[in-house]
Amino acid sequence: MRELAWVDGRVVDASQLRLDVPYVMQRIHTLGGEVYGAYAHVVVMREASEYMFGFCSLVKGADVERIVSKLVACANAPADYSVPVTMRLDAMGELTFVVEPQTYGRGVYHRAARFTGVTIAHSIPIEIMAQTSESVAVDAMAKSRVAHRGGDMALSVDGDGNLISYPWSPLFVYYKEQLVTPVEYHSVEYRMAVSAANELGIKVSVYPIPHSALERVDEIFVVDIMGVSSLAKIEKHRLRSSVAMKLARMMEPK
Repeated sequence: MRELAWVDGRVVDASQLRLDVPYVMQRIHTLGGEVYGAYAHVVVMREASEYMFGFCSLVKGADVERIVSKLVACANAPADYSVPVTMRLDAMGELTFVVEPQTYGRGVYHRAARFTGVTIAHSIPIEIMAQTSESVAVDAMAKSRVAHRGGDMALSVDGDGNLISYPWSPLFVYYKEQLVTPVEYHSVEYRMAVSAANELGIKVSVYPIPHSALERVDEIFVVDIMGVSSLAKIEKHRLRSSVAMKLARMMEPK
C-alpha cells in the first residue's frame, strides 16, 4: 500500500506532509473504500479549530467522504482490511489528509495484543474533543515513560488520584455488571462505544474512577476509532476482556 497524502487538492507522497505548525486532527475509519463517521468528525474538527485557531475549515462531510475515498483508492488499500485516514487542519489554515498503515482486521475490533497498564501522574488540558499536535506529543512522552517501567499502556491519573479519560480514546472499566467512565463526551469514539453498550444492554455510568479502585474492577479498556485495546493486567491485578470483545464486535461496521 502506498503512503499518500491529500494536500491543497493534490494527492502527493506522504513525506511531503508538513507537521511543523500546530494542528487539530481526527482519525477516520475506512473499510473497502467506505468512509465512516465523516459528518460527525467534521463537527468535532470545526469546534476544535475554532477554539484553537479562531477559524475553521469550510469542508463538509460529503467533501471528506469524497477526498478520503479517492485517497484510499489511490493508495491501493486492500478492500478487506481497515485503513485509518488522519484529517488535519493546521494553524495556517491548511487542510490535509494522510493514509495510515492498514490494520489487520475488518472494522473496529478487539486487538489481539493485550496490554500491561501503568498509572502515571500525567495529563493535558481537555478543552476540545479533537487531538492536537500538543496531545500527540504528550502521548508519545507518556508511552516512553511507561515503556521504561515495563508497561505498554499509560493510564493517566489527575492530582486527586482519579483516572483521566480522553475524548479520542475514552476509558472504560467494567465492574459489577456495568461500564463506568470518568467523563461523558460527544466525540465520535465515545458515542460509538456507548451506542454499542446500549445495544448489548450494558449500563453505562459516568463518575470518577479512583486509582485505588483498579484492583477491584473486572476489565479496563480504551476505545479509539479503529479498535478496542484492553488491559491484561494493571500492576499485579489480572483482568478479563470478554465485555471489551463483545463491544468491539458490536461496533464493527454493518
